Amino acid sequence: MSNDSKDKNDSKQHQINPTTYRWTYHAMKTLFKAFNLTIRTTGNKDAWQQGDIFLFNHFARFESFIPQYLIYENTGHYSRSIASKELFTDNIFGRYLTELGGIPNNADALMYHVSKDILQQQKLVAFPEGGIVKDRRVLDNKGRYRIYSRSHNERRKLHTGPAVIALAIAIFKQAVREINHNKGDQLLSKWASELGFADKQKLLNACEKPTIITPCNITFYPLRIGENALKSSIQFFVDNLHTRISEELLIEGNLLLKDTDMDIYLGEPIIAEDYWTKVESTITTAFVKNSELALSDIFYKVQNDDSWNSFLFRLSYQRNTKKIRDDYMHAIYDNTTINIAHVAATLILHFVDAGKTHINKKKLHRLIYCSIKTLQNNQSLNFHRTLKNPSIYRNLLTTKSEAFNQFLRGAYKANLLLSSGVYYNFTDNITSKTDFDSIRYKNPMAVYANEVSSIQGFKKAINNSLAFKSNKKLIEFGQMLFDDEVREYHWDLAKFKANKYQEINQQQAISDQSARPYLLLPKKHNNECVVLIHGLLSSPAELRTLGEKFYQLGYIVIGCRLKGHGTSPWDLHERTWQDWQQSVRQSIEIAHCYSHTVHLIGFSSGSLLALMTAANRNFHIASVTACSTPVNFIDPQIQLVKVTALTNKIIKKLSGSEGIMPFKDNAPEHPHINYHHTPIAAINQLLTLIKKTTVRLKKLRSPVLLIQGDNDPVVAPSSMAELSKHIPHELLSHHWVSSNRHGILYENTENCQQKVIDFILEQSK
Repeated sequence: MSNDSKDKNDSKQHQINPTTYRWTYHAMKTLFKAFNLTIRTTGNKDAWQQGDIFLFNHFARFESFIPQYLIYENTGHYSRSIASKELFTDNIFGRYLTELGGIPNNADALMYHVSKDILQQQKLVAFPEGGIVKDRRVLDNKGRYRIYSRSHNERRKLHTGPAVIALAIAIFKQAVREINHNKGDQLLSKWASELGFADKQKLLNACEKPTIITPCNITFYPLRIGENALKSSIQFFVDNLHTRISEELLIEGNLLLKDTDMDIYLGEPIIAEDYWTKVESTITTAFVKNSELALSDIFYKVQNDDSWNSFLFRLSYQRNTKKIRDDYMHAIYDNTTINIAHVAATLILHFVDAGKTHINKKKLHRLIYCSIKTLQNNQSLNFHRTLKNPSIYRNLLTTKSEAFNQFLRGAYKANLLLSSGVYYNFTDNITSKTDFDSIRYKNPMAVYANEVSSIQGFKKAINNSLAFKSNKKLIEFGQMLFDDEVREYHWDLAKFKANKYQEINQQQAISDQSARPYLLLPKKHNNECVVLIHGLLSSPAELRTLGEKFYQLGYIVIGCRLKGHGTSPWDLHERTWQDWQQSVRQSIEIAHCYSHTVHLIGFSSGSLLALMTAANRNFHIASVTACSTPVNFIDPQIQLVKVTALTNKIIKKLSGSEGIMPFKDNAPEHPHINYHHTPIAAINQLLTLIKKTTVRLKKLRSPVLLIQGDNDPVVAPSSMAELSKHIPHELLSHHWVSSNRHGILYENTENCQQKVIDFILEQSK
């Protein structure tokens, strides 16, 4: 049989079936939705269209299908995937894989077929690790990239196959361009026909494009080791499952069935042409041009170096493919999506390696926090939302963090940690030797730590955080905390940018400058701090003018942003009074990093939060100023809010809609700093906050100044008397302002800002 006939038969044998491809895509889309598997793609989004060869690390079997799914979804292009020859036996599954673009790793003229497809704009998906790396360990004891080989029971190098293919295509493209420059039309027409191009020009167009390798990293979070429905159902039908199969059902069933995040990071392109010098291109072009070989034979000879008669070429080719291999493996591993479990596991194993048997819980939590803040300074790293959203990781310092608790549950279940009072005790299981097929469920902590062990930026950040003494560097720690306030604002702002929120969002007039929290640090301060707390629907700018006056007097000033404010009315719609309270507590924690003396100034609902917080002696508040504090309201219909909010809640639960009236229009006195829509749920939360606050007022031990407008259109003047009944009289001062406006503190009616300043100056004496 001639080479041409053989090539046609091989092409037909490995032909992709578009129908199989399409129905598989739709089936997978349905399954992912049913399984709640969240696939997030980040990084170089243009890579889907521009890339030729996509390389992925390998941790689970079902990963083998997902890249093709994503490429088709984003580009409409089909993909080739090189897989183990054992999968392509003459059965239904083997034929199915072939129709999806699979090709066995022992196929005749493998590189030629794959290269031909790439030139025709099909993509290649490959897993250069050559197998599932269950332990995520990619470095050997000498710090080289090596992975465990089950067949040889040793650590081996990673595959150069994708580099060989990419460089061969790059060499061929260069040769085509050179031959075209030298008017080799006959040879180019022959190649164009062989490759399936309509004419020579189409081949030339394909060869103008660089050969792009896209290194991609797949990271799963979290790793759960509990039983799941997939394993249980198979065990019901099959007794005595093989240990290896049982382990895979346990881990991969959890990845699929239990709300796992699958983060895929698309790295920057690696261009194969950049690795082949002009001198090397000249040698290659001369050989190709003078050769009488068919194109398929040329690719065969590129793959088998001893067929090339140039010793210099062989050395160059081998050296460059290894360099490409090292570069794409480095990129793949550096693009790991770092999550909170990576940080926790690495820190714990650091103390285990140092011979420690336990660690104080509070110390570990603070170390994790400081590590995250240090990592955030490295913009080249890729972070999971558990390291990007302060609402998730910052809770380690104050309340329970669900993300960290998820990590703990896995560690407890694997008997790696024991909780004992204020300590986490380390068990012997952390250091006990675990075989390759059981490590994912016996020691997930080691798997997490291995996954980031090769990232130099990560290791440096961990070492820096271990050396950072947060209790001795309070100002630096305070800067970390305030940075989180700004990050949280941007995170919340981005969350509510989606189209479904825009109809209401576009009617708001709050600027970014007005919405941001602020920290004013005088060069020479008086060692006292003022925390300003704005009202419902408003933003930190509401009290900024007053804050500037305190700043000029030498006070450190923090402008608190209450959760849900300054972003979108939809954001406030989702928040509770506890969220607002947490925002105040965070600001106070920042304040105490700079000063032992902290004064709270609140306006409207911000006053309620100031009073409630000061009633808790653990916060050590020096004084409280509460202006226009709502207890009773002018509008008698406000009590109907509870009924409306409950109705909205019931309707949302039953139908998924937001209810009969999620918002009501608002005509604010200061439209540039306030929402123009009032969430009904937020008013309901305010009513709850009033009740929660009034019962705590008798616990106040700090001096309190109450300021109230005598003709406030929102807050009934009787609120002053109601508050006075509950606050210890020896602590209480009050001041009336003649005004028919609510925002008297912002407007500085009757110079009431100076009244606040005088009150705090008196306490400072």
